[in-house]
Amino acid sequence: MRNIKLTLEYEGTDFCGWQVQPEGRTVQGFLEEKLGVLLQEPVKIIGAGRTDAGVHAQGQVANFTTASGLSLREIQRRLNSLLSPDVVVRQAEEVSEKFHARYDATSRHYRYRLSTRPTALHRNFVWSLLANLDLVQMRKTVQVLMGTHDFAGFCLGPDERPHCVCTVQDVSLKKVRDEIHLHIVADRFLRAMVRVIVGRLVDLGRGRLSPERFSKFLERGADQRPIIVAPPQGLCLLEVTYPRTTKLGKGDQR
Repeated sequence: MRNIKLTLEYEGTDFCGWQVQPEGRTVQGFLEEKLGVLLQEPVKIIGAGRTDAGVHAQGQVANFTTASGLSLREIQRRLNSLLSPDVVVRQAEEVSEKFHARYDATSRHYRYRLSTRPTALHRNFVWSLLANLDLVQMRKTVQVLMGTHDFAGFCLGPDERPHCVCTVQDVSLKKVRDEIHLHIVADRFLRAMVRVIVGRLVDLGRGRLSPERFSKFLERGADQRPIIVAPPQGLCLLEVTYPRTTKLGKGDQR
């Protein structure tokens, strides 16, 4: 059996998220359906991150095993011809049989886009927020997220609570023309974690939440439910990284 790694780009607007659900169109289910048609065998695909409904990806990574002898170029070309325009396979590689897209990942890089003006063209990719925000205080306070913390106070769902420790490797806020971008890199993310962080940063920027209160959500046992959860369309999974020692085959670029 061959183990194939895919790098994927998708617009999440019309998907109910990554993970297969009993009802609704999902990225994982759609890919498995089309791979089954292409390879003429049942396919189970593993994703590096379980993006929620409406969340986009520029560099999602997934892997699947197959007995097919099709070349990487043909797998990529033919699969792209079967997929709808909102999903694209950017790269296909043959990897070690031990490679696991989710468990071998060392970091995930997300970006959240806030627009400070109304937008029609980018409405599916930003949160348009017409509010005066204290960007200086937001930039200063967001740095408390750096390092290893219990993020129970920055996620949705009590099912996450036994496994809430994450390590944030990098975080920053950038002003890009009429937008504010949050970039955050961590070893793992909890359910809606980035969207909760953005919602609380907006409360902070509006003066509704103090820096001290923001930091309190990192304390063990924090269970305050967020008042604002940023909408999904502003969030995009940009990149997933793996150890340099992972032996990967030569890929075919689209």
